[in-house]
Amino acid sequence: MVFRYSPSTNLPVIKTLSRIISVSRAALQLIESVRNYHPDIIYIRFRRYTYPLHRLHEIAPIIVELNTDDINENRHVGWAVYWINRITRGLVLNNADGLIAVSREIAELQVNRIYKKPTCVISNGIDMEQYPQLPPPLNDWPVITFIGSPGMIWHGVDKLIRLAEKWDDLSINIVGYLPSDMKEDAPPNVYIHGFLDRAGVMDVLMKTDVACGTLALHRKNMQEASPLKVREAIACGIPVLLGYKDTDLSILENECILQIPNTEDNVTKHAEQIRSFAYRMMGKRLKRDTIASLIDQGPKEESRLAFFDEIRRNFGAKYRK
Repeated sequence: MVFRYSPSTNLPVIKTLSRIISVSRAALQLIESVRNYHPDIIYIRFRRYTYPLHRLHEIAPIIVELNTDDINENRHVGWAVYWINRITRGLVLNNADGLIAVSREIAELQVNRIYKKPTCVISNGIDMEQYPQLPPPLNDWPVITFIGSPGMIWHGVDKLIRLAEKWDDLSINIVGYLPSDMKEDAPPNVYIHGFLDRAGVMDVLMKTDVACGTLALHRKNMQEASPLKVREAIACGIPVLLGYKDTDLSILENECILQIPNTEDNVTKHAEQIRSFAYRMMGKRLKRDTIASLIDQGPKEESRLAFFDEIRRNFGAKYRK
């Protein structure tokens, strides 16, 4: 079931108020629909509070998924959004019966621990069967690919521009960004693809020697992550460059994974190491069976369901009174 909302005018102040009212109306419809469904568990991803979202707690035990350090991330959105979230996040987390964090770092943040909720860490996973093992490309020079969404400074695409400027024998794909999303002109060995559908992404990955994860997670004061795009690349057998602590992958010692520090100068300081790694990975593919157990969503979903059952058993009775 889909609940839609939209502002009724384009006048700036009235548009904002109209949107808030429209969102709240949609939330009321959603809550009533959930109430009529009589669920055993309600599972929601954390987002900024919308009135009257707290009423979900009257229906069934709530588990909230935490997939980022929302406080530090919202510093980059704007002070109004930051303070609204900071003031209201307790309305969501205080009413939760359990938390699922996608990293140990998020689970251990004091701003989350203060709520003293049962917490389980389950990193992001993918369905390995949905991704084919790709043959190694026959490139004349190394091809590095980054896939992301614009407007997120922690991706560090500016660092890839610096890398391309230093080594013109590297070919770098940036997927998901338009030229207008870039704050500077890219050198000729950088290819800005914009948004691509799945077939378009797979076509780029077919020609990729190394996939690149986020390179500037430190810009939102985080050290650990488990991005899906990195897991999708690995599922295809593509070697990866990591500029952060990966919840599942950083424990491995694998010749097809290059780990660099999560610092502002990580790419410039390790540019030669990155270039050498890219050349070594030409004509190679990572053995999926050595990593499948770490990133496949099957075992992760079993852990999630086990946590659901634990919360249902411990807290479900109070909702049946």
